[in-house]
Formats: sequence, C-alpha cells, structure tokens
Amino acid sequence: MADDGMLLNFSVGDGIITAPQKFTGGTWKDRLSAKKIAQYKKNKTIDGDGANGGDAGDANSNRPQHNPNRVEISGPRAAKRQRVDGDFKPSSTARGVGTGGSGGGFSHEQQQQQQGRRDNKTQPREIISSLFSFNPVAKTAIETPDENFEPSKPSNAPLVDGIDTFTSLGLSPTLAAHLLTKLELKSPTAIQKASISQLTKEECDAFIQAQTGSGKTLAYLLPVVQRLMDLSHPDKTQGGVNGNGGGALAVSRDSGLFAIILAPTRELCKQISVVLEGLLRCANWLVAGTVIGGEKKKSEKARLRKGLNILVATPGRLVDHLSNTQVLDVSNVRWLVLDEGDRLMDLGFEEEIQGIVKRLDERQKLSKVHGLPKKRVTILCSATLKMNVQRLGEISLKDAIHIKADPADEDENGSAAGDDADKPEFSVPAQLKQSYAIVAAKLRLVTLTALLKRTFARKGSVMKVIVFVSCADSVEFYFEVFTRQDASENKTNSSKSNANDESNPSTATKASSTTQPAHSTIANATAFSTTSNPVKIHKLHGSLPQHVRTSTLSAFAKEREAAVLVCTDVAARGLDLPNVDFVIEYDPAFSVEDHMHRIGRTARLGRDGRALIFLLPGNEEGYIDLLKRGYRDGGKTLSRTDADEVLKRGFGGNTEATSKGWEGKTTDWQLDVERWALENPTILEMARRAYQSHIRAYATHISTERDMFNIKDLHLGHLAKSFALRDRPAKINVPGLRPGKEETKKGYKAGRNAAAGEKRSASALDGVRHNTDGGDAARKMRAKMKQHMAGASEFNIA
Repeated sequence: MADDGMLLNFSVGDGIITAPQKFTGGTWKDRLSAKKIAQYKKNKTIDGDGANGGDAGDANSNRPQHNPNRVEISGPRAAKRQRVDGDFKPSSTARGVGTGGSGGGFSHEQQQQQQGRRDNKTQPREIISSLFSFNPVAKTAIETPDENFEPSKPSNAPLVDGIDTFTSLGLSPTLAAHLLTKLELKSPTAIQKASISQLTKEECDAFIQAQTGSGKTLAYLLPVVQRLMDLSHPDKTQGGVNGNGGGALAVSRDSGLFAIILAPTRELCKQISVVLEGLLRCANWLVAGTVIGGEKKKSEKARLRKGLNILVATPGRLVDHLSNTQVLDVSNVRWLVLDEGDRLMDLGFEEEIQGIVKRLDERQKLSKVHGLPKKRVTILCSATLKMNVQRLGEISLKDAIHIKADPADEDENGSAAGDDADKPEFSVPAQLKQSYAIVAAKLRLVTLTALLKRTFARKGSVMKVIVFVSCADSVEFYFEVFTRQDASENKTNSSKSNANDESNPSTATKASSTTQPAHSTIANATAFSTTSNPVKIHKLHGSLPQHVRTSTLSAFAKEREAAVLVCTDVAARGLDLPNVDFVIEYDPAFSVEDHMHRIGRTARLGRDGRALIFLLPGNEEGYIDLLKRGYRDGGKTLSRTDADEVLKRGFGGNTEATSKGWEGKTTDWQLDVERWALENPTILEMARRAYQSHIRAYATHISTERDMFNIKDLHLGHLAKSFALRDRPAKINVPGLRPGKEETKKGYKAGRNAAAGEKRSASALDGVRHNTDGGDAARKMRAKMKQHMAGASEFNIA
C-alpha cells in the first residue's frame, strides 16, 4: 500500500485511557439518575485527591476547599443544634477556637456531639416542624361589626301573646293541664300551633317543616296522643281506668298497635320514647315501647307480646320484627310518623321504609275500635327540604299538606318574613350567635385546646359544650389527649403506687380498681380543667355498644357541672340535650344541611347559644358564603374569630402581662403531647388511625361542596401535626382495621368481669375458672348468632 504522506499526531497524555461508561436498560429517568450518581462520585473522588495533596498537619498548605457556592467563611462554624430525645436542644457550648490541630477550631465537647450525630445517621429521623412557620395565610378579610345592628329576637321560642294556648288548639283540658303542671309548658311554639290544630281535626297526610329546636317532636306526638285519648273515653267520675260500672275503656294495651314512629338513630328513639312516656302519664291506660338495634330481641318480643299502643323504632329492627315476630300485629296501625326524614334517606333506609309501607298496606284491616280512622295517616318531619326528602314523600305520602310555621307568628318572635322564593331551604335560629375561625392545619389541635381553656376559664360562664368531629377514631384520640395526665403527675403517681405496693401488697388490687377503667367513656378533662372549675368529658360514636351509648348520653344530659361531649354525627340529629351553650364544629359537616342540624343542638326553644366552625385557609373559606345563606338577614350576625387571639388568651391569659410568651407555651404543650404519643405505642397507633380516618372522611363531602373540601388541597404533613404525629405522611400506615362493635363490646365485658372478679374471694375465683371454657364457647356462639340475625346497622365513617 502506497504512503500518501499524511501524519497523525495523537496526544494521549500520561494517564490510563478508560472507556466512557454507558448506561443501558430501564427508563430514561433511571438512566439519568444513574448518570448523575456516577458523575457525582467522579467529582467527589477528584476533590478528595486534591484535598489530600497537601500536608494535613501544615496550617499554611494550599488545599482546595470544597465550596461550590463560593461563600466567604470568616471563621470556624459553630456546631449545629443537637437532637436529644426527639427534641431540638440548643448547644450549650459557645463558639470558640479549638486548641488542638485536628479539632478544626471546635471544642472537644462539640467534636463528641458531631461524632454522636454521625453515629445516629443510620437511625430513622423524626421531623419536628415549628407550629408558627410556613402556615398559609387566610384570604378572607376581617369584617368590622356593625355597631347599629340590633340582635334578633328568638325565632323558635314559644308564643308569648297569651292568646294561643294548648286548649284553644284542640287539646283536652286533661292533657293541657298535664303539659302545664308536669311538663311546665305554658304555650306552644309556632310550628306546634300550626300542626296541632291541623292534625287533630283532619285525617290527611302531612309534611312538617320547621327549624331545629322548635318543638317538632311534640308537634306530631300531641295530635296522636289526643286522638287516642278521644278513642278511649274514660269515665271522668271514676277518676281512672280502673273504675267500675260504665267506666270501661274502648282502648287499652290489649287493643292493639295504633301508631308507629320511625327515627334514624337509636339515641333519637330513646329521646322520643322518654318524651312520649312523659305525655302518657296523664293517660296511663295507653302503653308505648321501643324496638331498636343493639337491644335484646327476646326482651323486645316479650314487650310486644304484652301489648303496645304506640311503637318507637328504627327502620332496620322494625323490618326484622315484621318478618320474624308473629305477635307483632300491625292491622290496626293508623298513624305512621317518619321523623328526621332527610337523615333516614341519608343512612340508606329507603328500601326498608318502602317495605314497611308496603306491609302496612297489605296487613291493614277494618278495626272494631269505634272512631278509628279508616285509612292510615302518614306524617313526615324534616328541617330541610332536599331532593331525598321529596323522594321519601313520594314513597310514603298521598295528597299531603305542607305544614309550616305561620310567618305572622315568626314575625312576632323577631324573625323577618320575606318572599318564600328568597328564603333558603333551611334556616338557623335567629338568636344563635355563629362564628368561624380560619385555622392552619398545624394549629388545629392547640387552637381547640386553647378555645376550651378559654371557655371554661371562669366557672358558670358555660355549662356544656359539644365538639363534633368526622369519625369515631378521632373521637377516641381526642378523648385520650384531653384526659391524659402530665408527665410529672404520672411519675408522682407511679412512685406513690410503687411505694404503697412494696409496703402493703394487699392494697395493690384496690389501687388498680380505683383508677379509670380502660374503656370508660367519661373522665376528667385534665387538659382544660381548673381547680375552681373541674370539667367532665364524654365521648360518643356509633361503634360503641348500645348500652354504653345510652348511659353516656344520659350522663351528659343529667350532668349539672361543666361538661364536654366529643362525638360524631350520631348526636347531631333531633337530640334535645339541656343546657348546651356552645357547639364547636372541629371538623366541618359533610353537607351544609348536616351543619345546620349540628348547631341546632344549642339555642333551642328560644334560649341563647353559640356555635363555632373551624375552617382551613384556602378554598374552605368559600364555605362562609354557604353559612350566610342560612340566615334570613343575610348573615349579619355571622362573625369571625381570630385564631391567634384564641391561642393568646388560651395559653397566655386575658391581660397583656400574662399573655407574653404565648407562642412558647403553645409550642411546649404541642411537643409535650407529641412526646407522650411517642412514649405510648397504643396512643401512637390511635393517632395514626385517627389521621387516616380523618383523611378518608374528608373525601366524603357531597359533590356540590367538593370544590371547597378537596382532598388534593390538604397539606398532609401539616395535618399530621394536629394529630401529634412526627412521621412523614407516606410512613403513616396502620395495618389491619380498627376494632369493631363486637370487639369493643368484648372489651367492655372483660372490664366489667375484671372489676367484679376483684371483689370475689380467691376461693370463689378458683371455682369459677373451671367453667371458663364452656362459658366462652357459649358466648361466642351467641355473638355469632346475633351477628347473623341483626338488622341494618347505623352508618358511621371509619
């Protein structure tokens, strides 16, 4: 081959020639990440070789410093704050000049701290964020209240003109006198005036619509009781039903069932039954009873076998008895009342109600009781007029009349009457003072605590408070937070108990029995109680056993001292709890109609009341416009509560001198709760379950309000702070499900058995242990049978 004279000069240098690394396979993101990691390792190797080129001991050596940002460093950097026991503690050593060559300008203690941090790099890191940093700011401006605005008069109070009395509405003198003397009811409300006069004279279906707390229960109970008393015709000269001669009654408990009242929740059924029993004390020949879920069917069948004239029931259990109980005769039923119709539809009882109406129509017969209506009268009651209520009316009502309070009577009570087209489909009592607070997600827990501290700071100012949350797990968590003891108090109590146990071992069992039981629903609210004003806290949700729910609600209603009820929507409908002064919606309701029912637990029958709702900054502030629509005056009485002012007054004080340092006190309380949760695995799991359940419940808002309550807008990390969690949201995962009703019921039974066992002697306990296996087997069999035969259970999120 001929030489063409071309010369090639390649400069390869002195180093080793290495082929460039190629990255193949995987996605382009994986290849890009691998390329960046390789480039980072290569640059780090080059920097390390350059840094080791000089003498390490020579202070004047020219070593290249790894300072990519080229920031001028004037001297040695101070040591970072050390994390001790999960909390940030400032370094106790001041910045100084080191004395040794290898110290690099740091003291010996600082070197030990740095070495400790390097050793702890393998352990999982906890994120402790500040409460008052990176919080979103509210968009809604604070409105100045109108000084010339006059507060409205009560809109749901009894009439005060003295003209309309229960006797003038068509009630008998016996029943009217009983209302006045025994029940202390002097005059009817506007809706009672409209319904009693209509239902006692005409036999037609009716739809009763009125505000919450206006007396709808008596509005349908009084006409039914009066009609049954008219059928009885007792002999007035004999003074009772046991008279001889011509005093024989046409109606008694053996005459059959004449009226059925359906309610969505068991608590509401219990309340209706209590009111009904109070009315029937003037007509003791009429007998009423209840059939609800959670009770023993055997006892309910015995009650039905003896005979009832009025039955209060939940739809699921009534369907069960209609199918399986032969002694339940509904051929004489002439009154069917559907209370809280919108809630009946929300809970999915449409099919049950259809089946009940169909069976009543099929089994209806001509009655031998003189004066009994020939056809059945159906009464539907609701505070709202929604599409599902109209659907329920189509199922159950025929040629119904619409009964509402007379606008003239509402004007008399101070409510402005306008055109029906301009009125909202629901309205709140005019005397209710409602406000809202825009609270950042991280500050929710401390703000609620500060609000309760401020509310119960002075004895007698507020009697009872209801706090509504979205799910049962949240109820359990907040109940534990507000009833926990301080760390110092726990140590003192534990040391005292240990000393007592060592000195007298026989007192150990007695001491343990006096402590609060593990499954108690009533406890002392240590988080916001004071020595001068102790507060009791109650919890209520749908996953508790029925007898526990009933006893808890009864205890809260009868409480004469300051008390708080933390509950779900199970207590939001129809319950008339006395002396409730304040309602707090910690979690907004799933619909604006549910919100109206929640705040309706206060300001009842003309009494004053307050309500406060927590909203997050951002899209949730649009909910304020919906709140204003509930007022007939356009929401002039709706006000805003400053969250910072609540924290300042709750953790600081009412004066400027005592309120200094409120941010530090708030942070200390939050960190104390977080440490308490970390030290107790049970509490930590409870907090994680509450966090997960809250997020799931947040996604169940109705579609028309989803733009304001969008789960994608939630800052999950900030929200975890309000549940005393330091984990990253991605790491918060609780395996398994929360214990259901059966497991909870077993826990309560175990607690009762343990308490009873401590009172027995040791010899008696030895005899009982031999029969444990057989008793457990029988108990499991009964629970399994009850699970298969139970009716429709109540809806409860999480």
